[in-house]
Amino acid sequence: MSKKTQHIAAFTILEVTVVVAIMGILIGIIANTLNRFNEQLKFSSDIHQELNEWFAFRANLWNELYQSDSIHFEENQLNIFDKGIPTLYKLDDESLLRKKEADWIDTKMKASNIAFIEEKGDQIVHIDFSWKGDVMPLEYYYRPEIRNQINAYFDELK
Repeated sequence: MSKKTQHIAAFTILEVTVVVAIMGILIGIIANTLNRFNEQLKFSSDIHQELNEWFAFRANLWNELYQSDSIHFEENQLNIFDKGIPTLYKLDDESLLRKKEADWIDTKMKASNIAFIEEKGDQIVHIDFSWKGDVMPLEYYYRPEIRNQINAYFDELK
C-alpha cells in the first residue's frame, strides 16, 4: 500500500507573521503621515485666522482714519475724531487698546510703538506691530477729505 501524502495549500505561520509585520509598518507610516498632515493643516488654518483678524483690524483702522475729521496724538495716545466722536488708541505694555464711548477694549494686536509723524507737510500715523517675533510697520498718510477740511474751517469761524 502506498501512503498518499496530503498537502493542503495554506500559509505557514512564518508567512502570516511576515505579512502582518509588513502591514503594521505600512499602517504606522500612513498613520504618521496623516498625523503630520493634520498638524500642518491646523497650523495653516491658525495662520490664516490670525491674518484674517489682522486684515479686519487694519481695514477698520484705515476706515476710521479715512472718515475722521481730525487726528491728535498726545501722551502716547492716538485720538481720532469723527463728527466730534473720539476713537482712542493707546499702548498698554505690548497690547494695543481701543476706546470708543465705553471702556478700553483690548484689540488683541501686539504693538511696540505708536506715533504721529509730520514730515514735509505730510501727516503720517505710524504703528509698529509685533507678529511672530518680527516688527510689521504700518503707516497711514493722513489727509482729511476736502469736505472735512471745509467743515472744520467753518466750525472754527463760529
